[in-house]
Amino acid sequence: MFNRRLMIFIALLALTIGTLWWDWQSPIGEPLQTGQSALSAARYSQDLNGSWDKFSSLRQAWTTESQPTKANPDPSLITYGPPITLPSSEKVSVVAKRFRIPGEWSSRTMLLTFNGVQGHAKVYLNGSTNSQIIGEFEGSGGADVIEIPAKSFRYGEDNVLLVELAGSTGQRTMFLGMDWPKSGKITGNVRLEAAVETALMSPEVKVTWVENTAQITVNTSIQHHGVSLEGPWIVTGVISDGSAGIEEQILTVNAKEGSDSQTVTLNFTVPDAKRWTLQAPFLYQLYLKVTNSKGDLDDLALPLGLRSIDLTSGKWVLNGEVIPIKGEALTVQEESNIRHTGQPEAWLLSQQQKGINLIYFIGQIPDELWLQAADRVGMGVWAELPVEFIPSSRLPKPIVFRKVIASKMLHPSLWAWTVGKGLESGPLAQTYLREAAKAVQPALPFAIKTTPAVLTGISPEQSLYIEGNKLQGVWGGVSTESPPTTSVKWAREQFVAGSWSLLMIFLLWMNIRSVTWRYKEIFERKPKRRLRNAWFWNGLFVLARQGLLAGLVTSGIFSISIPQNPWLSHLWPGISLLQAQSPWLIWGLLGVLFMLIRLLQVGVAAPHLPDTPHSVALVYWLERRYFFAVLVSIGWALIPLGVPFYVPILGYIFLTFLFLPVRIHDIRRIGGRYRAFLWVPGIITGALVIWASLHYADWLYLWHMAGL
Repeated sequence: MFNRRLMIFIALLALTIGTLWWDWQSPIGEPLQTGQSALSAARYSQDLNGSWDKFSSLRQAWTTESQPTKANPDPSLITYGPPITLPSSEKVSVVAKRFRIPGEWSSRTMLLTFNGVQGHAKVYLNGSTNSQIIGEFEGSGGADVIEIPAKSFRYGEDNVLLVELAGSTGQRTMFLGMDWPKSGKITGNVRLEAAVETALMSPEVKVTWVENTAQITVNTSIQHHGVSLEGPWIVTGVISDGSAGIEEQILTVNAKEGSDSQTVTLNFTVPDAKRWTLQAPFLYQLYLKVTNSKGDLDDLALPLGLRSIDLTSGKWVLNGEVIPIKGEALTVQEESNIRHTGQPEAWLLSQQQKGINLIYFIGQIPDELWLQAADRVGMGVWAELPVEFIPSSRLPKPIVFRKVIASKMLHPSLWAWTVGKGLESGPLAQTYLREAAKAVQPALPFAIKTTPAVLTGISPEQSLYIEGNKLQGVWGGVSTESPPTTSVKWAREQFVAGSWSLLMIFLLWMNIRSVTWRYKEIFERKPKRRLRNAWFWNGLFVLARQGLLAGLVTSGIFSISIPQNPWLSHLWPGISLLQAQSPWLIWGLLGVLFMLIRLLQVGVAAPHLPDTPHSVALVYWLERRYFFAVLVSIGWALIPLGVPFYVPILGYIFLTFLFLPVRIHDIRRIGGRYRAFLWVPGIITGALVIWASLHYADWLYLWHMAGL
């Protein structure tokens, strides 16, 4: 079986895989502008945004970055990492950055903050082994902080920071989700801060109203980084209207043995408070400061908008007044394009002039740049949690989003959250929806469904159905432009399919004209010319049929339109990545692979047939029962004329099973058993069955969704 022809096809397979790998195209993203969250005047800070090196693997990254810095690195080297500007909308697997730490930082604990990470991140410092991992987290678009001891850095020389990204939890747990592609995004700023011994953590703010008096509760914590705790600590909070402090609270916190973190709650009362409204988006300033007897100090400053948002009788009520919602939705691509220019505020103002009062961010949690601009302009924002098409058994606990929700809810412009899309209506989903609705309060929680059925676990007013490119309710509506869809993305497919169909018709005719040969002629030592000609045309038809199968699969890959609905953002990123590659290379790879599988199938069966025929000759003899493939090739040629791309594939499967009894009869007639031909298809089928059984929850989810 393992003869010269088989080795040729194995070599061709290796060549096509290598060519595809060399030519692999990752979608190119754009550098993004980003905003800053709470600022501290007491911390040393280093911005790590800007140029990073991009790599395909952690090993490649460390091999390159561990070398001495070159003045003019050669980009042709296989280990060289092309640059990328972070933050970016581009998906990456590994990124690396060199930086230096000033000597005066050596006595402080470092806080490395990543904003806007989408995916699972492992962060390495000055190495690529497990011992050099300084942090690991699941990014969902918020701020993730890694605490690093000062002794971990090199002072006076380069430090190398490596970030390895894999698919997000949403990508892995959604319907038929998978780990591939192993990549993620960093869409927010990356910052390194040298914190003092005791630092303030990002606060959570809750506002309640008694008529025009605002009761403000600020929950924060002080994090101790030093070995010796020099307490007590004085925590001061001040609310300012921009000209003077109007409310101040001071709290003394005593040392607590065995605790590195202590919770602090400050309560403020602001009479006759100015409300944040669409017409007058007034922002107070909140200042927090912690000091101790040694004079150590840490502080935070952030804007603060005071407003109330409610859902009453299905209508949105801002500060006690009903507001009809006229919203515009942004897809991920549209959001990236606007943020790339650094003009979100100008864009929001232009939308405001059109009467738009709310922006819906599809499939993403908006960056600080958007929220800060919306706070200043007076625009509502509707965000999404990354929970989309996830079977109930894999739904996350809403508590995992607590930090990102709390940090974004500091903005008065953030009015609503979509806590789930395309979920089931069973007990587990009901529990999730109830808990998620509580987690995002006081913002308004909603769930989006893809069928008109009622979702339980959340009120009917908060269960929205996608109607084309709109979300509609008694409260108003949010619309988005439907993305252009194309039925075929393989630009030259019409020419390829037509040419291939003509080729197969020609080969069929030549096979019909050739002499009909029998099984026993496989063993001819010196075949006559007419027999050699028959073998030649049979062999070409074998190759053409495998090319046809490869073309049908390639056509299917490039005919799937994602997303078909702009509201569905996370559907199968692997398909999108495949569609970014050359269809010619994918066609060639699949053609060689299918031919190898056919040779293996027949090669396994040949020893079980009378006189052990030569595998290649047996393939030629069997091919006469696959001449129906010409009909399928004609169907492929008709796809550009409106025939659905799946019709030829289904037709091929149907005809294969239709002629199965004839093929079984041929094998029995020569004294063999067809069972041997089922080994390779059986192994492949078994693997598919095992894969399907591992996705039992997905099929159950599909069953429930279809039955709604």
